[in-house]
Amino acid sequence: MKDLRIWALILALTAFAAGIGVGVWAAARRFHPETADGPFSDYEAMLARRFDLAPERRRLLHSVLDAYRRDVEEIRGRSEAQSMSAMEPELTERGRYYRNLIQDKVLPETQRAEFERLAFQPNPTR
Repeated sequence: MKDLRIWALILALTAFAAGIGVGVWAAARRFHPETADGPFSDYEAMLARRFDLAPERRRLLHSVLDAYRRDVEEIRGRSEAQSMSAMEPELTERGRYYRNLIQDKVLPETQRAEFERLAFQPNPTR
């Protein structure tokens, strides 16, 4: 294997194969982004699965939880200089508000009692 053309061919084929591998990896990441999209994504998935929510109810749940996430971020931003104990009452009130929205507006009436039971359990089973 003293011929320089053979080594050049091996190098070109190796570079070509590496390019294909990187291209496939980049395309997979671009067209299949991560599914987790926020702090409530697991909670949203658990509720949707537990209550077998229809697509329109899933979209509504997503909207409610997204609004909740934005409110929490706003409260934290405003309260950055204050201690956590000063934020706690407002965060607790906001959590109750969104829990009631989910219970009263997102879930069908027949599943609201189970949601209330789960909401007050320390660790709901999935």
